[in-house]
Formats: sequence, structure tokens, C-alpha cells
Amino acid sequence: MNILLYDFISYTQKDLAYFLKKAGHHCKNILYKIKDDYKDDFFEYRLGQYLSDGNFDCVISINFHPLVAKICYQYQVKYLSWSYDSPISKMHMEYYQYPTNYIFLFDRMEAQYFQSQGMEHVFHMPLAVNLERLASASLSISPLEKEAYSSDISFVGKFYDSSLKEILTLAQDYDRGFIQAIVDAQLQVYGYNFVEDSIKPELPKRITDNFINAGIKIYCGGFEELSKGALVHSINKEITRRERIMLLNLLNRYYDVNYYSYECPQLLKDVIYCGTVNYLSDMPKVFRLSKINLNITLKSIQSGIPLRALDIMGSGGFLLSNYQPELAEYFIPDRDIVLYESIPDALSKADFYLRHEDARHSVINHAFDVLNTHFTYPMRIKEMFQTAGL
Repeated sequence: MNILLYDFISYTQKDLAYFLKKAGHHCKNILYKIKDDYKDDFFEYRLGQYLSDGNFDCVISINFHPLVAKICYQYQVKYLSWSYDSPISKMHMEYYQYPTNYIFLFDRMEAQYFQSQGMEHVFHMPLAVNLERLASASLSISPLEKEAYSSDISFVGKFYDSSLKEILTLAQDYDRGFIQAIVDAQLQVYGYNFVEDSIKPELPKRITDNFINAGIKIYCGGFEELSKGALVHSINKEITRRERIMLLNLLNRYYDVNYYSYECPQLLKDVIYCGTVNYLSDMPKVFRLSKINLNITLKSIQSGIPLRALDIMGSGGFLLSNYQPELAEYFIPDRDIVLYESIPDALSKADFYLRHEDARHSVINHAFDVLNTHFTYPMRIKEMFQTAGL
């Protein structure tokens, strides 16, 4: 097939392009950062030119881009998007409805939500890993890299700068206490996110009204009114931030813990901060050389398997993850994967697997076999094309 790839420099773009070309497809890659989700005159003109002159069978992108969807609809070209971010924006609902769209989400519960809203071209499809690239990167380790990246426990990821504190600045005492109670309760529950169900539409409206009455503008997600979705997302980010900081601090009392991030939260001052690592070249080495790699999923991801979890296992690393329904669906707990269901459970399992190297390597080997069977790019690409009728 003749495929046009839109590239905004995503983590998985090169892997997707590599396997498309390996399967014999001709790919034209457009590298461009859209300036506005809804309007970019230069991009619209150039993409329109490509679609009118190039005889493309489809356009494919990592993540969904409203402007790409609009242009593909105008030229009646099928647009396939495969998201590794979650949640996708509910502000783009009108763009999701184009019949030329084929939107693939890795979180089953998120896909089911959009399907329940009448979005017939939204589908659930897990992510994939390039086992060839990960094996190559994780095995070409120099003595200096081995010394730098080896540790008992590592965490690679964001700590999320939630806007919840600012949102609650002018909230009524009852509303502030209610939201704090949701945060505290959700921190104790794994496998089910009840934040969205707990927030009624009246709550973000009251918070917005408090800002209006005080003569202060509230900007959340680029809008001057706090939506339910924006409030829920802020709460989920705050819960995730707290869990990540809490777990790393507790583990650091007993073990050698490294974390890799672009930020160094003040509350993690005693944990070893290692800066950032390159996704393609260095991160697989961190995963392979760490005895335990943590996956602490963003709470907005309700059921799906994050890319980080797959990358850890694909690099030959040991994964200790919070419970996610789809992880437990594809991997057998304590044989293929180790999942924790509370902070004390995470501490207990980390201690056990650090003390039992044979058990740790057994899990690593089983996890790799599952990836090789269920999470390869050729498999996912075939599924996308079949779903889109290509």
C-alpha cells in the first residue's frame, strides 16, 4: 500500500514506520509540529497537496490529530490513528465522528466510553513493542553504562504537575474537602477508577463561579471555564503524583532507588535523581540493568497497558506494576508479571524479588514470551488494516 505517515516526533513513530516498510508498504513521512489543533494554514495546504497528488491508500499517525482527521475527511482518505496517550480529549468529539476515521485506543474502558457515545470508528487495540530494537539497545552496554545504570530499583517517568492546587484555591470548604477525600480514597484502590463517577457537573461549575465572583480568570486546558473532564484529569494527575512520590520514598528507605525524569520534585530529595535518558538508546539499558523497574500508571488510564510497561519487559527488565485489568488479562500474575494492589503490597513484593534472583529471572523470561506472542508490531498493523478494510 501507499501510506502517508504524519510524524510529530512521537516515541513509537520510527518503530511503526520500520515495520510498515518491512512488510513491503511504501511510506511517505511528513515531519511537522502542528501549531494549532484546529487550524494551521500551511499544514492544511501541504497535507491537502499530498492527498490530492499522491494516490495514498491511507494516512496513519501516532495519537489522534483533529486537523489531520478533518483534512482526510475532506479528501475522503482513510485516517488511522493509534494512541499511546490516554485519555484522549473529549473536546474533539465532533472530529471523532468522521466516517474516514479509524481510531485505535490502548485502554479498553476508554474505547468503550467513546463507543457508548456513538463513535462507531473507535476501537480498542493494545500497544506493541519493537523487540528487535530493544534487544539490540539493551545488549550493547558498555562498562561505563553498566556502572551508571545498575540499581536495585528504577523508575522512569513524569511526576505530573497537577493544577489541582490552583483549582481548589477558591473552592468552598465542602468542595475542597470532598475532592481531597476522593484523592485519598482512590490512592487506596487499584483496578477501578471512581473519580469520574464521583464528580457531578455542578462541582466544576461552582468552582468556576467562585473565580468569576472573585474577578479572577481561571485557565484550565486553555479554557476559561473548568470542565468536568479537566477537573477529573487534574485529580487523576494529583493522585498519580502522590503515589509515585510516596512509593519511591518508602522504597528508598531500604534499597538503592534511581529515578529518571526531567524534573526533581522537592519531596524526593533523598532518592537518587539521574536526569533524563534517551528513549531509543539509553532507556532499554536502564530497564535491563535495574533489578526491578516500576510502572506506576497514570490514574486516567483505567484498564490499558501503558507503553512503559511493555518497553520494560521488552528490554529484558523485571516489571513491578500497579494492578491494571488488561495486564492481568494478558499476563499471568506472579508467573509472567508481578502486580501490586497497595503500597504495602508493592514493598513486600519488591523485597521478595530482590532477595530471590532466580524467581526474578523466571518472570522476566515468561514476560518476554508473552510479548513475542501477543504484542508485536506486525500483529497490530495487520489488525489495524483489517479493521479499516485495507
